[in-house]
Amino acid sequence: MSFQSKLTLLCLAAGMGFTQLTLAEMVQLEQSSSVTLSSLAQNIYERHPALHNELAQQQQINANTELANATFSDVKSINLNHQNDAIGSTDGLQEWEASVDMPLWLPGQKMQQLGLSDTMSAELPAYKQQIRLDASAKVRELVWNVVLANNTKLQAHQIWQAAIKLEQDVAARVKAGELAGTERLLASTNVLDMHGRYILAEAELEHTLSSYQHLTGQTALPEHYEEQLAKDNALDQQHHSLASIDAQHPSLMLLEQQINTLRAQQGLAYFDGAVNPSVSIGVRREKGGHGESFNNSIGVGISFALNDDVYRRPAIANAAKELADAEITRQQLERELNITLFSQLHDLETKQQQLVLVNEQYETTQQYYTLQQRAFELGEIDLVNLMRSQSLANESYNKKLVLEVDIKHMTALVNQALGLVL
Repeated sequence: MSFQSKLTLLCLAAGMGFTQLTLAEMVQLEQSSSVTLSSLAQNIYERHPALHNELAQQQQINANTELANATFSDVKSINLNHQNDAIGSTDGLQEWEASVDMPLWLPGQKMQQLGLSDTMSAELPAYKQQIRLDASAKVRELVWNVVLANNTKLQAHQIWQAAIKLEQDVAARVKAGELAGTERLLASTNVLDMHGRYILAEAELEHTLSSYQHLTGQTALPEHYEEQLAKDNALDQQHHSLASIDAQHPSLMLLEQQINTLRAQQGLAYFDGAVNPSVSIGVRREKGGHGESFNNSIGVGISFALNDDVYRRPAIANAAKELADAEITRQQLERELNITLFSQLHDLETKQQQLVLVNEQYETTQQYYTLQQRAFELGEIDLVNLMRSQSLANESYNKKLVLEVDIKHMTALVNQALGLVL
């Protein structure tokens, strides 16, 4: 294929590329002061599926409270008996008896039931706070996915523009007869390559922005989305090994409240399998035969269990096992949260140290590229060497931008690990 044919194909490809770019540039990244991280988190919180469980939990609390406030430990029952000898001796024997049985609370049982309602009520705010932490995690993920994709797009755009400028310079020198026509072909190929990368970056930005809009219901990002590192007393930059998860972390608080509920249930398990005493109050109306008058009487009775401890032990043992499992789960969660926090703090500190070196590298490569441009203009080096130096300069600049954004992103991740709700 001749040089003219190759150049024609390149022009066609460039035309297709600019058409795609026009479509890609329709993706606009907007920011608004009326949108905040907090409002986004509240929006996702209100639509969180787990929030629907709140009503069921409240109904459970209300039902247990009503039971604890009941006068008797179980339902009252009415007994009605009638006896006569109509199908037997027919002496006129009749007996009517009616009674009401009222189960009584065992000592401490009523207070234990009320205590269970209190611990269940205390668990509900902790449950809501955990949902808010989950919503905060989702907001941080969505926002930073867009920010990182936009940063990649900006880098790709800058590299593409630099390639265009280089192509224009080469074209001018080819026209002046200073360079061969093949040099312009090489520069045009480089522009197409950088243009393609830019289009891919635009497509990724469009994808992340679409996810953000779908899940938050907002079209604009917050004007202020960067976060400050939380809890300076726990996050001494010089002593990251001393950093630890606070006991007020929503996940730990929820588990702690659940453990308190299990303790209350363990106390109630002492009464599971027990037979509550019951008081019976009744009346009896009877007569012995024909000619006798009815005799009316009132009776009071009480019933209680003997040696029912053996029937209580399985429930007590099962409750103790559930409590032990929950305490183990809490310890494991605390350890995992601390490991995650330490790992993210280490990554943050490492990136901050890298940024110092990358800034120095960026300044050096920029100086080198400036010298190479001058050498190219003087004809001391060819286009391939200039493009290689341009690539080094772009790479160092990209590293600098990526690290700067990553440090801000890592700050948000550390705050999430600490349990900071937006």
